[in-house]
Amino acid sequence: MENVNRRELYQKSKKGNGDIVVVEGVHAFKHAARFGAEFIDVVTNDKKFVVDLMGKIATEEDVKNVEKYAVEIDEKLFDEITTDSLRTQITALAKKPIEKKINDSGIIVFLENPRDIDNVGAVMRVAAGAGANSVCVSGEVNPWHLHAIRAGAGLQFALTVKQIRNVAEIAQSRQIYACDADGEDMKKMTIEKNAVLVFGTERDGISEDLRKQVDMIISIPMQKGVSSLNLATSVSAVLYGAQFK
Repeated sequence: MENVNRRELYQKSKKGNGDIVVVEGVHAFKHAARFGAEFIDVVTNDKKFVVDLMGKIATEEDVKNVEKYAVEIDEKLFDEITTDSLRTQITALAKKPIEKKINDSGIIVFLENPRDIDNVGAVMRVAAGAGANSVCVSGEVNPWHLHAIRAGAGLQFALTVKQIRNVAEIAQSRQIYACDADGEDMKKMTIEKNAVLVFGTERDGISEDLRKQVDMIISIPMQKGVSSLNLATSVSAVLYGAQFK
C-alpha cells in the first residue's frame, strides 16, 4: 500500500462508519485474527518488539499471525496513523464483517443509547467472554469506532454486532429482560437462554418507551447505599451472575 493512501485510509476508517475499520493494539489484533478478520493492511514500527510481546502474552499461532501479516514502516508514518496512547506498536485495517443474521439461540445484549464509547467496547469484551450471541446498540455511539474496538480488545469480530433503532427489530419471539434498579432481584429468578438483555445508561436507565416493551424488569442485588454500576460492569454482573435455563 502506498504511504499516501495508507494515511488517508487510516484516518477515514477510524470512526467505523464505512466498510473498513481500524484495529489498533496487540490485543485487538490478536482477537480479530483469531476470529477471522480479513485484513487489508497491518503495520508496525518495530516488528521484532511486537513478535516478542505476542510471544509473552499469547499463543504461537498469534505470533505467526504477526509474522504473516505485519509490515514494518518508518516511525514517523506510524505515529501519524495511530493514536498517542498506542504502546503496543501495531495497527491494522480490516474489513468490517458482513452483518450476520442473529441466531435463534443465545443471549442478545441490547444497549439503549449508550454514551461512553469505551464502555461500549468493554461490553463487547464481556459479552464475547460470556458466550453471548450478539450485541446490539441504539443511538449515536458506533460499536466499530477505533476506540470501541480497542476497548473491546477486537472482540467485535467474535460477535454479531448490530446498530438498531428499536428492540423490536431483534426481539421476535424472545423474552425481553431489562436491567433497572427497581426490578426483581435477578438471583431469585431464571432467565431464558435466548433472552434479550436490555441495559440503559448509568444516568437515566432505560427509557419509558422501552420499559413498556419488556417482559420483565430485573435488578442486580447490591449493598445498601450503592446506587448504580457502570454499563460494562452491569452487563458482566448479569451475564455471569444470573441463572439461565
